[in-house]
Amino acid sequence: MATLEQRYRNMSASQLAQLAADEDNLVPEAREALRAEIARRPPPIARRPASVEEPVSAKDSLDGVGGWLAWYCLKLFGRISLQIHLAVSLRGGITSIMLAFAILCLGIAAWDLATGISVMLRARAALRMIFIQLTAGAFQGAIIVIDGIALLASSPSTAKLAVALITEGLLIVADYGIWF
Repeated sequence: MATLEQRYRNMSASQLAQLAADEDNLVPEAREALRAEIARRPPPIARRPASVEEPVSAKDSLDGVGGWLAWYCLKLFGRISLQIHLAVSLRGGITSIMLAFAILCLGIAAWDLATGISVMLRARAALRMIFIQLTAGAFQGAIIVIDGIALLASSPSTAKLAVALITEGLLIVADYGIWF
């Protein structure tokens, strides 16, 4: 065993690598000595040849916000004013349910802003934030549909308003579903 250790100690790193690639053909003692020698040596430092240089101005064609992602960001920032308008329009005759919905609208507006900024900055959490934003938006649309159905069932005289709510809610759900 001592002779194997001495033999492997005198080999170069490339020779050890070649031997390790074919270690299945070694006897167990030789395999053990080889592994011990590889573990004993410090890992090689990866060095680049001086002739290989990356251009400073090299830019990935997919780097940044453009194309459909730009449209998505515009949608996010545009929906902020829509969410605020929706929350403010609920202030007349407010009930606890309407207050909760208004808070949801303001929360979605804030989340839309944060998501848009994270996408623009290419933050690591941007994709997760988009998923949450799409889910919250679809949830909001479903609440509007349910509210419209409840209004239609409770008061047939407000059928026009109920149908408008149901239609708007379905459009919101479809919009978020398409982006999803």
